[in-house]
Amino acid sequence: MGFSTVERTVPDALFTAVYRGLFAQAFPPEELDGEDVLAAALEGGAANLFAVVDNAGTPVAAAFGEWSEASRVQLLTYLAVGPAARGGGIGGRLLRDAVNVWSVRRDPCIVVAEIEDPGAPAHDAHGDPRRRLAFYEAAGARVLDVPYFQPGIGGPGGRVRGMLLLVLHAAPVFISGDGIDGAPLRAFMEEYLAEAEGAVGDDDEARALLAAFDRPGGVPAGRWRAAQ
Repeated sequence: MGFSTVERTVPDALFTAVYRGLFAQAFPPEELDGEDVLAAALEGGAANLFAVVDNAGTPVAAAFGEWSEASRVQLLTYLAVGPAARGGGIGGRLLRDAVNVWSVRRDPCIVVAEIEDPGAPAHDAHGDPRRRLAFYEAAGARVLDVPYFQPGIGGPGGRVRGMLLLVLHAAPVFISGDGIDGAPLRAFMEEYLAEAEGAVGDDDEARALLAAFDRPGGVPAGRWRAAQ
């Protein structure tokens, strides 16, 4: 069976198939924006979708990304690989292709992704966090040393704790040794919090996260350590 990768910048039948057949199966509800929200992001020009399809046009893997023009940070919002495509390297190629396209098209400061802490238990429906981290680290991702949580969909009460923020790509000027310039990351996080929760927030959690981006010398980034 052959596979090919296609891109969508507006919602259509393929987008619907990806959302319902891949994303809704791979992510718990608290981590997944509504279908209408992702469709609106595509329509607004701030997002794009890459899908790997089989000969019949059925999506077997997909990556959805959202661009922040203000911070010039690209977020890999969702990546999912269906059962028919696992174990063949399709997910890794899709990730590389998406990051390469964004790097050329957007010239981002940084490309980031968020995943569950690998210390979380594996879930029959949503996969094994350790295998997911290994997948990203094999692609060169580095874990940012910040107390990360996914902003709550609809408000602070929906925050998803026990998450990691990964760097998938950074322009050389934003890299200093093992650190990543925190200024664009902070700007991105403030925008993300405001959009998801309605405000940046002044609670202890939000303050600690934002302060972690302000460290002199940048934000340490490297392989995941259980104690970090």
